[in-house]
Amino acid sequence: MKAKLQILFLTCLLILITNSCSSDSTTEPPPELTLAQKFQNALDEGVVNYGGKGVAVAIIIQGENPWFGVAGVSHGTTPVTNDMLFATGSTTKNFAAALTLQLMEEGKLSLDDSLHNWIQSFPHIDSTITIRQLLNHTNGIFNFSDHPTVWNNIFSNPTRHWTHEEVITNFVLSPYFQPGQGWHYSNSGYVLLAMILENVTGTSLSSELRNRFWIPLGMNSTYLPIEETLPGPVAHGWFDLNGDGNYEDISSYSIAAFTSAASLAGAVYSTSEDLAKWAKALFHDKTVLNQNSLDQMLMFYSPIPDEPLLDGYGLGVINYSRELFNNLEIIGHSGDAPGYAAASLYLPAYGVCIGGSDNTGDGNSMGVLNDLLDIIIDHLNE
Repeated sequence: MKAKLQILFLTCLLILITNSCSSDSTTEPPPELTLAQKFQNALDEGVVNYGGKGVAVAIIIQGENPWFGVAGVSHGTTPVTNDMLFATGSTTKNFAAALTLQLMEEGKLSLDDSLHNWIQSFPHIDSTITIRQLLNHTNGIFNFSDHPTVWNNIFSNPTRHWTHEEVITNFVLSPYFQPGQGWHYSNSGYVLLAMILENVTGTSLSSELRNRFWIPLGMNSTYLPIEETLPGPVAHGWFDLNGDGNYEDISSYSIAAFTSAASLAGAVYSTSEDLAKWAKALFHDKTVLNQNSLDQMLMFYSPIPDEPLLDGYGLGVINYSRELFNNLEIIGHSGDAPGYAAASLYLPAYGVCIGGSDNTGDGNSMGVLNDLLDIIIDHLNE
């Protein structure tokens, strides 16, 4: 009896082993993740790893379907969505430069025109500074956003609408250097540029940008809120108001003060999709400017002192240090505003366009762009 039980046990064991081996031999390996899944996984992990709130990214790879992804929250449990608007900060400068160069193409201004040709004189502003020097930050004008009282003034009067003249008069101190004798980032130069462009066109900046760029390019979610109402939804911005290392939701603050002060230095709101569309139209399709204008835009002042992340600065466009982006050549513009960060980027060697938006003042989640770039390059090199 015992022998029979042992035989039965061994027979059952043999069957189990056989079935197990048979099952192992036919088990399919897990399916390869799609490119979209890889992007989304990186985005989800990035929000956690980089300590941000929410992020939205658009990627256009030539010959493939565009990808749009979001991760994290706007506020509370409300997720970021692809249609949410974010402040783009200094990414606005790229739009301002393109508008200036189109007006140059039409013979309405010259990049070598001096300030005195178009606007009044101001204290601490050399009227011989040229439009070109405003665009490429070789003007030496004090950067108003570095003024010791500017942010207290903006946040203590959140509904105030600052005129261009008030910004320049109240927050511009002595110049850093004589015009053309160095390089220093200056938002003030782009406030002066806004004044010039208003005088040149005789119309509002928003109507010029909308009719020349945003409508023709299908950028249906891009606005200049100094002059336009944001239709929403707008991602809540998070900013460390008290300097205690904690983010506060500043959505209850009116955006009037910051956007009016920033003007063409940093007031545009948009989506990541529209920022990617813009990079494609401007740099890849070359439908925004003629070749001569684009060549001038891409004449980079270099080296940039005390700016290790910039290899050069052109006319409203950055040539980023390769150390910043995985040893890749990338041009475009990025920026931050209270509670937000954004970027519109182009990879010339690969024809890839990227738009990114983040709703934290430090732009923490934008670190995910390098993770996405790794995936993009691996995909294109397969």
